[in-house]
Amino acid sequence: MRILIATPCLPWPLNCGGNAAQFSTLKCLELDHDFTLVCPVYDETAIAEARQLQTQLPKVKVRAIYCGHTPPPTPGLSIRIAKKVVKLGRRFLSDSQPEVQAGGEEALKYPFNPLPAKLILALRDELSKGVDLCQAEFAEMLPLGAWLPREIPKLFIHHQIHFVYARRFLETHPNDSYLSYLKAVMETQELAYLQNFDGVVTFSDQDRQALLAYVAPDKLFTSPFPIPADVAIARDLPSAFDGRFLIVASEEHAPNRDALEWLLEGIWPEILRQFPQAKLVVVGKWSEAAQARFAGEGVVFTGFVTDLSATLRAGIMLVPLRIGSGIRVKILVAMALGVPVVTTSVGSEGMLLRDGQEILVRDTESDFATAAVQLSRNPELWRRLAASGKAAVFKHYSSEGVRQRRNEIYANLARPAERVVGWQPSVLR
Repeated sequence: MRILIATPCLPWPLNCGGNAAQFSTLKCLELDHDFTLVCPVYDETAIAEARQLQTQLPKVKVRAIYCGHTPPPTPGLSIRIAKKVVKLGRRFLSDSQPEVQAGGEEALKYPFNPLPAKLILALRDELSKGVDLCQAEFAEMLPLGAWLPREIPKLFIHHQIHFVYARRFLETHPNDSYLSYLKAVMETQELAYLQNFDGVVTFSDQDRQALLAYVAPDKLFTSPFPIPADVAIARDLPSAFDGRFLIVASEEHAPNRDALEWLLEGIWPEILRQFPQAKLVVVGKWSEAAQARFAGEGVVFTGFVTDLSATLRAGIMLVPLRIGSGIRVKILVAMALGVPVVTTSVGSEGMLLRDGQEILVRDTESDFATAAVQLSRNPELWRRLAASGKAAVFKHYSSEGVRQRRNEIYANLARPAERVVGWQPSVLR
């Protein structure tokens, strides 16, 4: 089958959950279909990363469309010097001025801006060559459903139910009128755009249930992504906990900022009170200003790490998420490596994991801290969760299982679907 994929995010490098989800799914499917992936890029670094992606997925045609205002320059000496001057200037400003907290439209990302004209032209060119199915990924690509040809089956991969994410974001900012406005507008647009697709894939049954009132049931499919392709299932488990609690998060994602702030303000002090020697390792990119703001006893920032397995091994993963939707790649990675996890109901939502069996789920600051300390002090519980978590992700999120399910969905959409007579979406609320 010839499948055209439109995505706003180049699935390389594997430095975030969205990239890992896309790449791992393509990796297990690349021999089954003729994929063409079209993605906008905006700088020379992304163009180089697109070339790297092509070597990693040789059976997939990767078409990176430069959508900047001018052709990407080849850095000469003067350009490199200028970039260093700008970088130093920004660093000086960030160190000398008080940090401005993100809020309103900066905190809650609005995904439905018009797509670049060059991207649309590239998609039109690929469509002219013949396509059996069009696949759009992430909310930014939802508007494509209204433009893509009606005679070609259209599938949307919903990495995150945006209106669920927005509702939860608003719960943490209840008095922000602008956020309330954005949430209402985005919910209306998201649900309207979904009507233009012949199929919608969610990663969990919980996300599917969230859409049932708005999208015809025969259009909704549940299919998770596999364990990230760059993560190997641990062959053995460490003998014991080494005293490190870990949070994998980058500053650029608003739910991560909220999670780290909640952890450090309400949870970490209680963990330290009960376990004074504890260390909290923050894995991911954070600005110097953010590191200074969140600095505290026992807290260490590593920046981006290339070998996540070596970093996580023998620790305890903390995932204190209060905002979001979809499946957490970081939890899959931790469990595949045999690292026990403490998270929230939002963090574990949609995952085929049981509280107390493969994972610990706690939603209050005191309960979260108590569970983390209990896990650190109980070697038997630590080893049991490490082993059962590893077994669960292998059972439910293997590459072969995802491959079979996605191919079933593709085959379903390739056949003329029977419409649900009389079905209408619920009134938006």
